Amino acid sequence: MQNGYVDVVGGRLYYEVKGDGHAVVLIHAGFLDRRMWDEQFELFAKDFNVIRYDVRGFGKSSRPTEKYSDIEDLSALLTTLKIDKVYLVGLSNGGRIAIDFTINHPSKVDALVLVGSGVSGYETAGAEEDKVWEEFNKQIDEPQQSAVKKGRIAEAVKIDVDAWASAQSSTNRERIMEIAMENSHIQINPPERLQVNPNPPGFKRLGEIQTPTLVLIGDRDIHGMRFIARQLHERIPGSTLVEIPGADHIANTSKPGEFNRVVLEFLTNRI
Repeated sequence: MQNGYVDVVGGRLYYEVKGDGHAVVLIHAGFLDRRMWDEQFELFAKDFNVIRYDVRGFGKSSRPTEKYSDIEDLSALLTTLKIDKVYLVGLSNGGRIAIDFTINHPSKVDALVLVGSGVSGYETAGAEEDKVWEEFNKQIDEPQQSAVKKGRIAEAVKIDVDAWASAQSSTNRERIMEIAMENSHIQINPPERLQVNPNPPGFKRLGEIQTPTLVLIGDRDIHGMRFIARQLHERIPGSTLVEIPGADHIANTSKPGEFNRVVLEFLTNRI
């Protein structure tokens, strides 16, 4: 395995590389880090050159102190590794990064896998979805913000894990909680405060994506994310939507067998 750091504007990123073949980049969720991909990092490396890295502000990568761009960070990483073509697999916030990168660097992305994905500049589909997100804010966001204000950081992290990793085994839940606690500084100082999103944002440009795209969503993910998955599928030309039974937001660990099968089949068919 190759690992190390790459310099980016105003900081550095930590990365790990394993395997040979077409490059696959795994981009983690917004309260975890590269370690959430432990199983896929090993398994996918049997057929691909797998890269996983800590997004700015997470894991071993530096915390932002000035404005920065996740998509430019990813571009710098690929340039350093001398990789011209990639398959991108992004989960949650990692999906948001993957979408923006694909739109802004279309010639570099040969396949796109979006798992419980976010998207910059998202606009809800209407009153029904608005109500779902309002309820989520009352039940999750507001209690979490209150916990942070009172300095109860472990409580805020637990709220994240309870909401986003509700279908995990006890062992997986402990591991997710451990990683989330090691990244708990984001509760007080979220990196996205300094994030420079592309303008126009990804949501308004989804129709430009010509890259083969797989949209994955767990049927136990929070209700609002299922709305987003449907909109991504409807707006990205030729995309495929797959629902994974029994999977929560962190689908690669809650239902790894089905996740691995679907993703590897999709990527292998691109070769």
